[in-house]
Amino acid sequence: MAEKKLTNQQLLGEQGIALISLAVSGIGFVWRPTSQHDTGIDGEIEVRDTVTGAVSGLLLKVQSKAVSSFGNETADGFDYSPEARDVTYWLGHNVPVILVVSRPSTGEVYWQPVQEPSGQARSRKFCFDKRRDALNANATGRLTELVRQHSAGARGVALQRSERLVSNLLPVTKLPTRLYLAETPHRTGKDVTDALQGRQLSFEFVLKNKRVLTVRDLTDPRYEFLCDRGTVEDFPVAQWSASDDPNTQRDFVHLLNQCLRQALRTLPGRIRRNKETGAYFFPSNTERTAYSIGYQGQKKTTAREVVKVLRNKKLDHVMGFRHSAMWGQFNRYDGRWYLEVTPTYVFTGPDGTSPSRFAGEWTSGIKRLEKNQSVLGQLVMWEELLTSEVDLFVEPYPFLGFGKLLSFSTDRGIDDEAWTPPDDDVAGAAEDLPAGLFDTP
Repeated sequence: MAEKKLTNQQLLGEQGIALISLAVSGIGFVWRPTSQHDTGIDGEIEVRDTVTGAVSGLLLKVQSKAVSSFGNETADGFDYSPEARDVTYWLGHNVPVILVVSRPSTGEVYWQPVQEPSGQARSRKFCFDKRRDALNANATGRLTELVRQHSAGARGVALQRSERLVSNLLPVTKLPTRLYLAETPHRTGKDVTDALQGRQLSFEFVLKNKRVLTVRDLTDPRYEFLCDRGTVEDFPVAQWSASDDPNTQRDFVHLLNQCLRQALRTLPGRIRRNKETGAYFFPSNTERTAYSIGYQGQKKTTAREVVKVLRNKKLDHVMGFRHSAMWGQFNRYDGRWYLEVTPTYVFTGPDGTSPSRFAGEWTSGIKRLEKNQSVLGQLVMWEELLTSEVDLFVEPYPFLGFGKLLSFSTDRGIDDEAWTPPDDDVAGAAEDLPAGLFDTP
């Protein structure tokens, strides 16, 4: 009578399943092994809220492959090539399937999705990154996002982690103490601007109903050519800043925007406003070369190339320039004014001045592929520029000042890597775009 046998490969497979069970329970999700008759699928993972214990009903199917050694292994990763029929079978499922490859002798276990949330199937060779693809607590965000994107209407589960959320709101900490109002012979903003030509005077103003509203003291004789000094009135700024009247608020915001524009002109780079987009940006220098500015980042002093030369990858000629920029919008919340800062870019042509004909394409590309840390880095740069007294020898702008970005602490968060495309996807998408568009610090 033939003896019953259990092969070493079968034992290795059981050890691989045990590793998956241990890893999944370790991150707080639910592991359910399937019956031995379920060909090609070894179990399923259900996403669970690790704080409340609530199960979500969001499922992942799991195919386990336990091996004695990893193919083409390096310190950073390895390859695994399943059979074509296995991949075809996995892709036939109506829920996401992940491939888990383990090495029981070392206790290592790694995973990758068989099909990306975008619907793109992976090639037959799976290239594992040991840091990114380890089946441990760092995988919870990617696993949750994978199953959520495959399941219409699914909410997903926030991760239990301490996280600091940085908003894009700068509190306004300084306003003019008084505003001045007077009748004026000038009827348009251009008339006022023309009258100021050749004079070393700054004049932030709103022109309305034949009167001019400004932060500048109109009783000063230097401004007599702009107004009838006999009609000058002055008011506490709160009469405008705290008003609930929509027209008064609109005039005050217009005046704040004038102040912001003037304040930015005093900063390094003498920041300008782009007429086409309304964004504030670093202009090109006279040499039409790239340049950087230094600032204090969140953790250390750093620098950012605020004007960058963009070159054609094949012919190496200059296609244009990328200028770091921002949109600024004033809003009042709970009686307090804030500047909402939205980082962006302005693109100019080879002369560094005129708008680039590729601006729409380049803006769309960089916004689609730029990662969170790059956006945050630019936001922090604007924060530092607007809140720091950058030149000890220059009087700070007197009518407008800002505090640090509002931030909030939370005990729930998301995995940033689960929401951003892999580096190789970014590289492929950027292949036809000019050199230098994405390599921000």
